[in-house]
Amino acid sequence: MALRIAITAEPVPSHVSALDYVICPAVEEGHHVALHAPPMFRAEARRRGVEFHRAGTNWTCDPVVQQAASEIWKGLGNAPFNRHVFGHRWPEQAEGKARDLLTAWTRARPDLVVAECSDLGAHLAAKVLGLPLLAADNGLGPVILDLWDTDVAPALVPLHKQYDQGPPAFPPMVTPAPVPWFYPAPPPSAHAVRRSVAKFRTALPGWQDRSSSRPLVYVSLGTLTTAMTDLRTLVEGAYREIMAALLAIDCDAIVSAGNLAAHLRSADPRIKVVEHVPQPALLRHADLFVTHGGRASLLDAVQGATPVLAMGVLADQPDNAAAFARRGLGCALELTATRGDIAHAVTDILGTPRYGAAVRAARAELSRLPALDLVAQRDALSALQAETRTP
Repeated sequence: MALRIAITAEPVPSHVSALDYVICPAVEEGHHVALHAPPMFRAEARRRGVEFHRAGTNWTCDPVVQQAASEIWKGLGNAPFNRHVFGHRWPEQAEGKARDLLTAWTRARPDLVVAECSDLGAHLAAKVLGLPLLAADNGLGPVILDLWDTDVAPALVPLHKQYDQGPPAFPPMVTPAPVPWFYPAPPPSAHAVRRSVAKFRTALPGWQDRSSSRPLVYVSLGTLTTAMTDLRTLVEGAYREIMAALLAIDCDAIVSAGNLAAHLRSADPRIKVVEHVPQPALLRHADLFVTHGGRASLLDAVQGATPVLAMGVLADQPDNAAAFARRGLGCALELTATRGDIAHAVTDILGTPRYGAAVRAARAELSRLPALDLVAQRDALSALQAETRTP
């Protein structure tokens, strides 16, 4: 049975890639898939062969928003940053997103809505229209749930009342990893499904052909942080410390630094600095991944059986880094670590077989997760709605 599936995303550069575990099976199963998202994702929808409908704005690209968030992170730390961004800014944007989606879904009613777990406007629009709603974990699930009772839900109450809805409730959710990996207290409504990535992200560029016998270290500290002034300066400094550390080690390295690449030239041919690489493909060949600890990046590493050195920056990343270190999948360092500390950690991971064994075991665990069955999900959600409506 082919369904009309509406998938929604919020304006963070990596978030459509983080939803590939939903988009890919939906397309492969022959469903009619439409991505409802801000304009920044139009090309991403085209690359995946799905319909695109504009919903919401690129509000995270606003320099004023970025500067305010950056100053809070720099001056007060990650917890106040999370409260400001996800507990206040995100709910503030829900009304505009909900309005766009109510218009679109009234015109063409989907059979199933799969919304990012942080897409609060999509959650409301689906609730108003009585549509089956499944939240898709994009990595922010633990952050949103941690702030739900104290910040997120109270901020949404006036908007829900405006649409004659009851108190905000977090919807049932799928997540592309074993739930305990990232949730110390697993939410009862979450269940794990198999992860997939878009095919165009699995092919290596031609320049990556290499005959070196040295270990390959791949470095990427994400995309969002380079857009925020104070964070950009700190992240650029971290890249320089990492590159200096790698120069002292007998290895090759590829540094994917986005728009910072032009500022990070390397005179040593062993270290290649680029703007972007197809990360899942490269991680199948790398021996170590130095990462900011974003959820999708860590899962790319597991699927590539590559141990990590995680240097969490903001949001969910520091907790993700610590969780992977506890599981023996690598090590965690602060973003401000010195080149000496970085060199020591890199040498330890490359020279210690247990990290590779642990990440291979994690890859096997990940591969055993059940496939996402969207028809079954729709049927279960519809049944739950019917039970809720029964007096």
